[in-house]
Amino acid sequence: MTGDRVRLARIGLGLSQQQLAARVGVSRQAIAAIEAGSFDPSLKVAIALARALGSGVEELFSPVVEYPEVMATSIAPDLDAPRAQFGDVGTQTVALPLAGDHSLTVGFGAADASVRDGGHQGVRLIPNREAASALIVAGCDPALALLPSIIAHLDPHLECVWWPSSNAEALALLAGGLVHVAGFHVADGAPVPAVDAELFRFARWREGVAFRDVWPTGVTVRQGLRLANRQPGSEARRMVDELIVDLGLTNDEVTGYPSSVSAHALVGSALAAGLADFGVTTEPVALTFGLDFHTRALEDFLLAIPAAFVATPAVRVLFRALTGQEFRSQLSAIRGYLEVERSGEPIA
Repeated sequence: MTGDRVRLARIGLGLSQQQLAARVGVSRQAIAAIEAGSFDPSLKVAIALARALGSGVEELFSPVVEYPEVMATSIAPDLDAPRAQFGDVGTQTVALPLAGDHSLTVGFGAADASVRDGGHQGVRLIPNREAASALIVAGCDPALALLPSIIAHLDPHLECVWWPSSNAEALALLAGGLVHVAGFHVADGAPVPAVDAELFRFARWREGVAFRDVWPTGVTVRQGLRLANRQPGSEARRMVDELIVDLGLTNDEVTGYPSSVSAHALVGSALAAGLADFGVTTEPVALTFGLDFHTRALEDFLLAIPAAFVATPAVRVLFRALTGQEFRSQLSAIRGYLEVERSGEPIA
C-alpha cells in the first residue's frame, strides 16, 4: 500500500525512479524497493520523499486502518449482498445491502462496508472507512438521489443514504424503525395514509402512462405491446392494474405483466432501450427519457419523519437541504417537477 502511494505520487509528477532518487539523495534501487514494498525507509528518507513528492509523511506512510466489525440489522434480509451501506437509526445500526438494482447508479455505487456473514436478518459488517453520522431515506422519487451530494456540502458532515422503495415498503421500514425518513406519494383527493410521523412536502408531479411509439389500447396490448411493470406494493403497480381494467383486459393478456422493476427511472430506461413499450412512471422520468406521456393523477410526494427524529441534527440538515437554493435549483431544472418552492413545507 505504501509502495503504491509512493509510485503513484512519483508518476503523477512525471518523475522517473532515478530522478526521484536524486532529489531524495538515495539510490534508484532504494526507490524501487520502497515502491515494491520490500524496504521501509528511515524517518529521514521518509521526510525527504514526502518533501520531494509534495506530500505529507502520514499521507504516504500511514498504516492501513482496520475498522472494528459492526453488527447491524438488514433493511432487506432477503437480499444476499457482499457489500452494504450502514448507519444508526435511533438505537440500532441498519445495513442497506447493495444487491441488484440497489447496487447501481450508472456504475457500481461505493459501499461503506463489506458483509462478512449473518443470519436471516442480522449481518456482520467490515467497514471500509470511519463511520459517519447517517440519514437513511426510503422512497421511490428519483429526485431523492439529489440529496446525498447536496447534504455532503453542508455542516455538520453527514452521509445521506437513499434506499429506493415502493410506498408500502418505505412506510413499513419507517414503522419498523429501519429508516429516518419514508417518502410516499398520494394523488390529489386521495386519503393520506395514517402514519405515526410528521409529514413534509418533497415534490409534486404527475404520474401516468409512459409509452414508446404506440399508445396502449386493448387491441395493441393483445397484439403484444410489452409492459414494464413495477413491484407489488407500489402505487405504480396499483395504477397499472387500474389501467388494465380500463382497457378491458386481464393480467394474463398483458405481455410483461409479471415483470417487476424497483424504480420509476428503471421503467423509463426499459422503454427507452426498447425492452418494453409502455409502463407507469412519473412525468419527470418520461420527459427525461424522451417518452410520450399520458397523465392519470397529479400527486404530492411527501416525507414522513417520526417526531423523535424531527429535531435531530441529521434531520435539521435535511430541512436545510430541502429549503436551500441548490436543491430547489436542481429540482427546477428537471422538467416535470411542480411547486418546487414548497419543498420542506410541513403538512398540517
